[in-house]
Formats: sequence, structure tokens, C-alpha cells
Amino acid sequence: MQHLQRHKVIAIVVFLFTTCTIYSQGREHNALYDLQKIHFGFSIVPNFGKAKVVTAADFYQRDSVRAIRPQGFSGFGFGGLMDVRLGKYVTFRYLPQIQFSQRNFIYTFDDRVETAKTETVALDQCLSFKYHTPRHQNSRFYLIGGLKFSYDFASNEDAVRSPNRALVPFKKNTLYYDFGFGYEHFGLFAVFGTEFKMSNSITNVLSKDPYIYTSSIDRIQSRLFQISFHFQ
Repeated sequence: MQHLQRHKVIAIVVFLFTTCTIYSQGREHNALYDLQKIHFGFSIVPNFGKAKVVTAADFYQRDSVRAIRPQGFSGFGFGGLMDVRLGKYVTFRYLPQIQFSQRNFIYTFDDRVETAKTETVALDQCLSFKYHTPRHQNSRFYLIGGLKFSYDFASNEDAVRSPNRALVPFKKNTLYYDFGFGYEHFGLFAVFGTEFKMSNSITNVLSKDPYIYTSSIDRIQSRLFQISFHFQ
């Protein structure tokens, strides 16, 4: 008896799902969406932080550090979203976000290995232009690119430094360029977007000092790969 009841429930669910699918086929949701000038929303942003290290010019003439290896970590972010329609296929996008990320720098010495941990809690102000394809029923793709100004609340730029403290301090203010692509799906009541984006720092994020951990490095470029889930 329970076996028959379970099959009835499954049959009803399949029937309802099939009916909703057929009903929504060829039906354009939010048909007036692109006629509105401004849209607001929010974003959930898993990320992965990396770094590119350019060693000092005299690095291989030094007797202490043999190698410096950056190590990336997964992080998380969230924030708001504002889209301003500029043209039929062009939108200006503003994204204020809080990003939590970490990068480690592993130093190999002659007699030991040390790790300098650099954690970041940044307020990102992203200014981007989005170019999207014509809408195909309830879906469309887009390209995005722009600039991002980042302020790091967890910066060690003002921290006390010493030759015995493994520290790679990042500057508080950093300028990035962003580029990526995304996909938007128009639901009955909201627009859901999935976006893949890479951020690369334009400025040198390293705050230098005369000690071995930073004097061995000429430049650090911060990188952040993001998968954003937008809801509007």
C-alpha cells in the first residue's frame, strides 16, 4: 500500500513539473526588465586568492633565502549590486563588496622553511561595463570588465616589523582591473546571474621594509578569482 502511495506522489510531482515546464516554454519572464533604467540586487561571491611574486634584482646573489613560493586559498565575499542601463546591450555596473581572502608566502632558507600568512578583509568598489547578448527567451550571456578600488581593513602596512618576524605586509589601498563573463536567467520574479571574473592588481601591493622577508621581493601582484551569484 505504501509502495502504491509513493508511486502516486512521484507521478503527481512529475506531472506538475512537466506542466510547469510546458507552460513556461516560449514564455518570456520579466519582459519589461530592460526598459527600466536602474536595477538593484545583491551578490554572494566565493573566491580564490593568489599572488604573483617578482623577486628582487639581487635575489640570487643573496646567501639566505633560496626560494619564495606563494600559496593561494579559498575565501568568501558578499555585497550589493546596482545596474544602470546605458544602451540596448550596454550596462554600467557598480559592486560594493566585502572580500575575505588569504595568501601565504613560503620562504625556503638554507636551514629552515618559514611561512608568512597574509590575510585580507577588503572593501572593494567595483566599476564595470557589461556587454550582453540579445535575450533568448529567458537567458542571455555577457562580458564584463572594469576597475576596482580595494581598501584592506586587515592590512599589516602599519604593523611593527622586525628581522625575525615572518611578515609580508600588503598596502591598504590597491587598484585592480577586472574582466570576466557571465550568464543571466530571467525568472518569474527575479533575475539570477552566475559570473566568473578575474581581478589583477595594477599597483604593487607589497609594503616594503629593509628586512629579509620583503627586501627579497621587488613586486607582488595580487590576484582574485571570483564566482559571483547575483540576485536582482
